[in-house]
Amino acid sequence: MNFDNFDGIDIVDKTSLLRNCKSAERNIMISPYNAIANSRAALEILCKGLIKKNNVEQIKPQPKICKNCNMPIEDTVNLPPNLATMIDTCLKAGLFTNEDAAALIRKNGNDTLHANKGAQKLHVVNEGNIEKASSCVQALYTLFKEVFGQELLVPDFDLNKVPFGYYEIVRAVPKAPNEVICGDNNYFVKDPQENYYYFQVFHRNSMEERDNELGARGVLTGNKIKEDKGRKSYLLDVHYPSNVLAESDREYIAYSVYSDSKLLSEIDHPKFTEREIVQIAIDLTNILIELQSIGQGISLRNIQAGNVIVTPCEGGYMAGIVNMETAKIQGYDATVYKSIESSFSENPYMPREVRQGNESENIQWEKADIYSVAKIMVYCKDPAEVKSEVDEDFIYDSFSEKVGDLLIDTFESSINMIDEPADFKEKLEYAVKNL
Repeated sequence: MNFDNFDGIDIVDKTSLLRNCKSAERNIMISPYNAIANSRAALEILCKGLIKKNNVEQIKPQPKICKNCNMPIEDTVNLPPNLATMIDTCLKAGLFTNEDAAALIRKNGNDTLHANKGAQKLHVVNEGNIEKASSCVQALYTLFKEVFGQELLVPDFDLNKVPFGYYEIVRAVPKAPNEVICGDNNYFVKDPQENYYYFQVFHRNSMEERDNELGARGVLTGNKIKEDKGRKSYLLDVHYPSNVLAESDREYIAYSVYSDSKLLSEIDHPKFTEREIVQIAIDLTNILIELQSIGQGISLRNIQAGNVIVTPCEGGYMAGIVNMETAKIQGYDATVYKSIESSFSENPYMPREVRQGNESENIQWEKADIYSVAKIMVYCKDPAEVKSEVDEDFIYDSFSEKVGDLLIDTFESSINMIDEPADFKEKLEYAVKNL
C-alpha cells in the first residue's frame, strides 16, 4: 500500500494517524464514503500533531456575529479549534503549503458528515465516488510527502497499489485483448493470511449493456463452478471478496493462485521444454473436461495467453484458466454470443470457422476451446507464431513428430472434427511418454 511508505515517520499520535491513512486507502475501491471520512480524520490528526510538535500557537475560530445587534453570539465565542482553523494555523506557520489539497479533503470530508450535503450518495460504489475518494486520499498523500519528504524519500502515489479492502495488490496486469472489465487491469492480490488470488472487477451498471452482460456472465459462470463441490482443478477455486459493499456498480471475482503464479502473457520470452508445454496443455484440457461435467457443460470461448495462469511446481508447471465472461453455459437460455461475436474475427486463438462468423448453433464450442489450447502450446514455444494461419514448418521444427502431428491435425480440421477434450488429453498423454 502507498501509505506503508510512511511507517517511519515521527509525529504525535502516529498510530492513530497511520491507521486512518491506511483505512482511507483500503476503502477507496470498496467504500468511498469511509475513504473520504478516514481522510478527513487523518488530516485533523496530522494538523494537531504538527501544531503540537512545532509548538505553534493555534488560531482560534472567529465567533459568529448577530445580524441584529452586530455583537458576537455568546455560544460561539470560545469554540474549540476546528479543522478549518487547524489548516489555517499549519499554513500560516509553514508546516505545509498545499492549501488546495487540505481544502479538498476538508470539503469532501464535511460532505460525509451532513446528510443534506448528499452523504448518503457517497455510500454507492461507482466511478464518480471512487474518483472522489481517490482524489482525497491522493491529496492526503501529497500533504504527507510535503511534510515528511525530507526525512523519508517516498515515491509518488501509485494507483496500482490501492488495495481492495484487505486484499492488497501484489501487481497489476493489463487485461487480455477483448476482455471486458472495469478499468485496464486485473490484479494479483493477497489477503492478511497470505492467501493469493487473481482478482477481476466486472461491470454491473455500465452505460454499455455489453459490459454488464459479459460481467454478469463471468460472475454467473463462477457461481456455477463454485456450486460444484467435486471440482479438482486448482484454478477453478472461485472466491468472492467478503468485505465488498453490495451497493455497487461492479462485480468482483477472485481465483485462488499462488505467490509465484503468473499470466502466460507476462512471460516475455517463454523458455518451456516440450514436456512442460504438453503438461500445461494437459492441465488446461483437464479443466475443460471438468467444466463439461458442471451442469450440462460449460465452454469458455476465450482461452488465450492473457487468460492462462502458470505456476512453477516440481518438475515443471501447472496451469489454469481465468476469466469466464464469454462462457457458453449449456442449458441456460440467455446467451452472450451477440456481445462477443465481433471479438472473434481478429482472435488467432479461435478456429477459422469462428473467425469467419459461422452460425453459433453449428459450433461445438468445447472443440473450439481445444483449438485454443493447441494455440497456447504454440505460444509457449514462440508468441510471435500465434497467427491466424499456422506455419507447418515451424510446428515440425519446434515439436516432436507426434506432438506436431496432433497440433497440425487440430489446426487443419474443421471445427466439429477437432478432438473432444478427453480424446485430446489421451493423445497428449501418449505423446508425452515418448518425449
